[in-house]
Amino acid sequence: MLARDASPPAPLFGPAAARDALQREAEQYVARAFTMTRRARALVANDRVARLALLGRQRDRVAAHLARYQRFKHSRIFDPVVAHGPASSRIVARTMKVDCFHLGETFTAYHARWRHLSTDEWSTYRRDMIDTVDLLHRSMEAELRAIRQLLMISGFYAH
Repeated sequence: MLARDASPPAPLFGPAAARDALQREAEQYVARAFTMTRRARALVANDRVARLALLGRQRDRVAAHLARYQRFKHSRIFDPVVAHGPASSRIVARTMKVDCFHLGETFTAYHARWRHLSTDEWSTYRRDMIDTVDLLHRSMEAELRAIRQLLMISGFYAH
């Protein structure tokens, strides 16, 4: 007769410490994105037109950072939930993936639109930049709340 392993299945993301580490990493990505975009927003809000080159470099850095964050949350949070979570969590994770792709496309379009920004486009850029950053912040705050909930709930089910 074969002996059975009597231990219960492991939670999806491992022990609570592993879930906490994922949450901290997501929070760090968001905090860094907010710091970067708040700095750029301050330059724009204060009409620092002479800082166009700096703003371009900042847009490039923000775009790269957001791409890293997107890879992190999809591969480490959303995809595992879609593959192994309960039905309700899979629906939430899939929806979050779609929302994330949409936000990424919105930021990519903004980034491409202003790749060659000139001073005569400043007023249009200023409105677009402020609107885009505000949307980014609102969306990332909501997403982070949902990530926290997905991670918390994942402790209640095993794969």
